Amino acid sequence: MSLAGTVRSAVATADKVTKSLQEPVAHSAWIDQNTFGKAVFATAVYRKAMVEQGIKDRRLGDGRIVTTRAKITFLETVEPNGAEGRVGAIDPRDKISLADGTSGPILDVGGLRDPEMLRPYLYEVLLGL
Repeated sequence: MSLAGTVRSAVATADKVTKSLQEPVAHSAWIDQNTFGKAVFATAVYRKAMVEQGIKDRRLGDGRIVTTRAKITFLETVEPNGAEGRVGAIDPRDKISLADGTSGPILDVGGLRDPEMLRPYLYEVLLGL
């Protein structure tokens, strides 16, 4: 097994082991804009995720410091919805709502990329205020 395969297997194991710690998160994918420029979203899909909630300042890869309200880690594969113009399976224009109703703009989407599958092993999403 390649190192990529080992990491993929480790993420799958982490997903199974932490299922009881994961909570349902509503993910509404951005799919378009209407004629008035307002965002159009797909029907929400509920995904299980690890949620670290709390107001924190974080430094993004580009050096900016942002204030976040939650870090959400999706350990399961998130399939792209196929809408034209999207940036990855989780696009910064998407909407994410936690089980308690907490939501906010997506400030950053990251995750170590799997070179064999051409997608992240897992997604880390930062929600802002």
